[in-house]
Amino acid sequence: MTCRASISRRRLTFGAAFLIVATTTAAIAAGLLETIDQEVTSIYEKSRDTVVKVHAQRQLQIGDLPFSPAHRVGTGFFIDKDGHILTAATVVGDADSCWIEWQGQKIDARVIGRDPQTNVALLKIEPVADSTTPFLPQGDSDELHVGSMVVAIGFPYDLPSAPVVGFINGIDIRCGNHIFATSHVRASCRLSPGQGGGPMLNARGEVIGIAVAAHADDQCYALPINAAHKIWVDLLQFGQPQYTWVGLGVSERQRAIDPTVTNQWQVFIQQVYSNTPAATAGFREGDTLLNITSNEVHRSADVLNAMFYHRVGDTVEFTLLRDGQKRKLLLIVATRPPQEPFGVQAMPQLGALKPPDQSLTVAPASQEH
Repeated sequence: MTCRASISRRRLTFGAAFLIVATTTAAIAAGLLETIDQEVTSIYEKSRDTVVKVHAQRQLQIGDLPFSPAHRVGTGFFIDKDGHILTAATVVGDADSCWIEWQGQKIDARVIGRDPQTNVALLKIEPVADSTTPFLPQGDSDELHVGSMVVAIGFPYDLPSAPVVGFINGIDIRCGNHIFATSHVRASCRLSPGQGGGPMLNARGEVIGIAVAAHADDQCYALPINAAHKIWVDLLQFGQPQYTWVGLGVSERQRAIDPTVTNQWQVFIQQVYSNTPAATAGFREGDTLLNITSNEVHRSADVLNAMFYHRVGDTVEFTLLRDGQKRKLLLIVATRPPQEPFGVQAMPQLGALKPPDQSLTVAPASQEH
């Protein structure tokens, strides 16, 4: 009887301990969820006044017969105190007129420029005299990694702005047959019509991307803010983006399995086009690319990402491997001819941007009204 009583007491003690652990775990989980809820709410409340609803309208006419104007609605956000707004190029399109809704006002907006390649457009409003516009602090999108929490803000359909919480699922240079100009952030944020062009924020409330495309499985793509910054500076300075041309076709290959080598991939030159900066600089077919300036090259995406941030006229240093010897070549970047493929080549080909496949749709405005 004493033994049985002892066993019963042990079972009771174990059951009580299990209940305490389970209750504590549930309390911790509830506390974490509450903390996340508070953080997201705080990020949204601090950012909402920097996010605007963008309207774009184009008068349709066939011959002498006018039709009802095509009207698109999307999202944008202020990037400085002077009234500059970043949004998606597909929101603006080739509109005859643009305006924003902000703080209960309707304000005319001027289109500074747009870039269909990255789906970015730059607008500007004129702030009231002696006033400035609030704007989002810019984060460093180079610090992003898979698993980071992000918050997208936009105007779904004809509703007020709302946050969408998700996590970064990948940093991609391509989606199916669609090749991006530079690597994009793929996040588990479901974009509704109207949220295209909205900001994507990190856990500190800094903008780290602009929502530019919807992806299958309730995911979206955002152009990293560092890349978007380069585009809007180009639009301000030159009126159009500065896309470079070097005249190289490259491919990537996997090395023989070697446990001592961290990265198993390398990029080699498949073709050097005649009468191009690459030919003048002395590149040869079969050269292996090691570095572009200080950026290591292991995949074709590394080439695109490194060259994306250069401008026409820049002198760029390439480090390559030829016949077992390291060499450095200097190349002066030229303007990409309109007829030439965008970016570089890879297997099967990483060249001209192809029409998006069914898994990628350009983040639209809302329904056309």
